[in-house]
Amino acid sequence: MDSIVRTMRIIWRAELLIIEAKLSIAAKRIGAAAFAGLIFVFGLGMLNVAGFFALEAEIGPVNAALGVAVADFLVAAILVLWAKGQTTAPELGLAYEVRDAGLKELEDKAGEIQDEVESVRDELLALKDSLVSFSKRPLDASIATLLTPIVTLLIKSLSKK
Repeated sequence: MDSIVRTMRIIWRAELLIIEAKLSIAAKRIGAAAFAGLIFVFGLGMLNVAGFFALEAEIGPVNAALGVAVADFLVAAILVLWAKGQTTAPELGLAYEVRDAGLKELEDKAGEIQDEVESVRDELLALKDSLVSFSKRPLDASIATLLTPIVTLLIKSLSKK
């Protein structure tokens, strides 16, 4: 029973490592996305103004505004793609392996326990059948148990002569 508890603790710890790793990545992604949003808001305002004034003289006000907007969207898309590209740490694979090994061990132990329980059940059923048989015909059971040694002794004594 101690090994089952130990295995369950190992599985629990592996699950905690998995959750911790996933939360860490989620926090990094959220932080990166929030930072990207902050850069987008502040930088967009200044870049838009500067870009608009730089391009207005050369290509006109409409095309200058369009060029600044396209550049803003490209920067935001690059930051979002970078945030999506974050992956879990390598120890997450190890945590999965430990968890799976623990679950396999628990399954094996459960199978062993089931076999033991079935064996005990079979023995109890055989004992019940014996008791029922004895209670219905007590003389038959007594005679059979007494006759076997007597017959064995007779056979041995006859074979010696």
